[in-house]
Amino acid sequence: MRKSSNKIVSFAAFALSSICAHAQPPLVTGDVPTAEPGHFEWSLGSIYQKSGGLERQLPASEFVYGLNERSELSLETPYLNADGERGFGDITLGTKVVLLPENPGRPGLSGSYEWKLNNGSVTRGLGSGGHEHGFLLRSQKTFGWFTPIVNLGYTIVPDVQISGVRETRRNTWKASCAQEWRVSEKTAFLTELYWQQADRAHEQDRLAWNAGVRYRIHEDLELRFAAGKSVRSESAGGPDLRVYVGVQWAFAAPWSNKSKL
Repeated sequence: MRKSSNKIVSFAAFALSSICAHAQPPLVTGDVPTAEPGHFEWSLGSIYQKSGGLERQLPASEFVYGLNERSELSLETPYLNADGERGFGDITLGTKVVLLPENPGRPGLSGSYEWKLNNGSVTRGLGSGGHEHGFLLRSQKTFGWFTPIVNLGYTIVPDVQISGVRETRRNTWKASCAQEWRVSEKTAFLTELYWQQADRAHEQDRLAWNAGVRYRIHEDLELRFAAGKSVRSESAGGPDLRVYVGVQWAFAAPWSNKSKL
C-alpha cells in the first residue's frame, strides 16, 4: 500500500512541477522579454493546487539573471508539501534567448530551454524520477493597453522506475494563450487558457484557465495573484483549483555598475 501511495504522490508532484515549468508567475504562460542586463528578478510565491487529492508547493521560488539585452539564465527551486511529505523538489535550470525583438511592425519571438534535474526524492513523492528537457517558443505583441502572448512547448520525458516498478511515459506537447490588460500605470489584469498533454497515454490531457492581476507596489517590487481551474466537466484532467500568490523583486547584481548597493 505504501509503495502504491508513494508512486501516486510522485506523479502528483511531477504534475505540479510540470505546470510550473516555463511559467511567468502568476501565469503558466511565459513571456518574451528577458531580464534587464546585470539584474536579477526574484519571484517568490505560494502555489496551492488541488487535483483530486490536495497538493501544495510552498514556496515556489525562481531566480532570473539578465546576461545581456537578449538572453537570461534562470533557476527554479520548488519546496513541496504533498501527502504529508515535505522537502525540495526537482530543481530546474533554464535559459531564454530573444530571437526577434518586438517592434511596431511585428511581434516579439523568443525561445527557451529548461533542464529539470533528478534531485527530488521519488519515494517521498518529491521528484518525477528522471531528467527532463523542455523547449518553448514564445511570441507576443503589444497593442497599446492589450498584449496577447502565445506559447508552444515540447518536453522530453524519460521512462522512470519507482519502487521497482517501471513506468512508461511519453514526451509531451503544451500550448497556451495569455492576455494582459493594462488598466493603469501600476495594474494589469491577466487571463490565459492552457493545454498540456498527459505523459501517460491512458491519462486525460489538461485544459484549464487562469485569471489574475499584477500590481506594482514599488518601482522594483510587484504583487502577483492568479486563480483558475479545469474547463472540463468535473475538472477532468485537473486541476480542481490552482491559486498563486507571490511577489517579484527586481534588483541590480552587486557586480553591476547599476547596483545601488
